[in-house]
Amino acid sequence: MKTFIFDPIDPSALQYAKEKLDVVTWTDKEINNYSLAEAVIVRTFKMTKEVIDQMPNLKIIAKHGVGVDNIDLDYVKSKGIRVTNTPQANMHSVSELVIALALNCARKVSLSQKLVEKGISKNSPVELAGFELQDKTIGLIGLGRIGSLVGHKLNAAFNMNVLVYDPYTTQSKCQEEGFTKYESLEDLLKESDIVNISVPLTKETENLISARELSLMKKNAILINTARGKIINEQDLYHALKNGEIFGAALDVFAEEPISIDHPLLTCDNFIGTPHNGANTVDALIRMGTGAVDEIVRVMKHMEALSVIA
Repeated sequence: MKTFIFDPIDPSALQYAKEKLDVVTWTDKEINNYSLAEAVIVRTFKMTKEVIDQMPNLKIIAKHGVGVDNIDLDYVKSKGIRVTNTPQANMHSVSELVIALALNCARKVSLSQKLVEKGISKNSPVELAGFELQDKTIGLIGLGRIGSLVGHKLNAAFNMNVLVYDPYTTQSKCQEEGFTKYESLEDLLKESDIVNISVPLTKETENLISARELSLMKKNAILINTARGKIINEQDLYHALKNGEIFGAALDVFAEEPISIDHPLLTCDNFIGTPHNGANTVDALIRMGTGAVDEIVRVMKHMEALSVIA
């Protein structure tokens, strides 16, 4: 099956693809001849109506990753084209980044590094005082694979109490996980020391966290988002951080990516930004790449794909 790979993937995953498929890579001249594509693998490349219309033989779009907001799903469905993703491939990598960001914010690691580089006159300065995660409360917005892992890992490591807001999960599911389900986002925000967002970007979740929601959070609370930009209103977050309404925030995703060097959030000492780095581990990159290939092979062999989005 002629497979176009539009974004760079791990070298070992690429070799695996070449063994299984007829591959055109992002560096090949043939990559612009869309009409040849029977399958595509995409990371951030946008599969718009205009692009899809140039691919009359396209049978499957295999997402290297989880989020499919770069794919016009409604149009794909109308064309009968299969869309798959790799939902389990990066869940440990992303959940571990959430924990790294939580620790970084709580202990002001990045700010400490900046001050050391500038020269510091004494040890343990007051402005670098942080707080422990031990026995605190984590509020999970979204209880998918990543949210669940974040909750379990923080509970196991720091005995954190785990609260959940997710309209699409059940009370019994939360009880099975050992978590407490909240029906109200507002109540979860009021009770949580750390709030983690692990939901897709939809019409319902865009600007889910804005000025009103930020005002409900504790003064010593931390907000983390490794899901998608636009779920948090960045201007409102900037004002909350500047005014000390919350302790800190860490974003791995932004409304416009990559984040501009003059973004207002970068002027806040209590803010940490990373460049959509959640799944960027060797382990996850291999799993996502080979997983996307495997889905195409299944379709080629007229087998059922493991993770069908459309």
